[in-house]
Amino acid sequence: MNSPHLPHSPIVKSLLEPLLSDFLYWFGQARQMLEGETLPFLEPGQRQALLAQITQAEAEVQAAHALLTSTGVGVDTTVLMTWHRLVLECWHLRLQTRTHPHP
Repeated sequence: MNSPHLPHSPIVKSLLEPLLSDFLYWFGQARQMLEGETLPFLEPGQRQALLAQITQAEAEVQAAHALLTSTGVGVDTTVLMTWHRLVLECWHLRLQTRTHPHP
């Protein structure tokens, strides 16, 4: 008997695929800002640390997506929450770029 809460569930896959795509979108947006824009509100060390976190998270999400696609295995919710918190940082970064004028 299939339970809709098992990691191999089609429901889990249908929920995770767009979520993982959203993570990749926002991580990519933030990475582009960190790599290509002047962000005077960030110290160089903060900038590098955030860029490293985002780069690692992108690789993790891509790996999770590959596993989900090939095996149907889901992602632990604690990992999802870690990525979600990083997306919140990405949103905050975008907000700061709008509230701090570029020189």
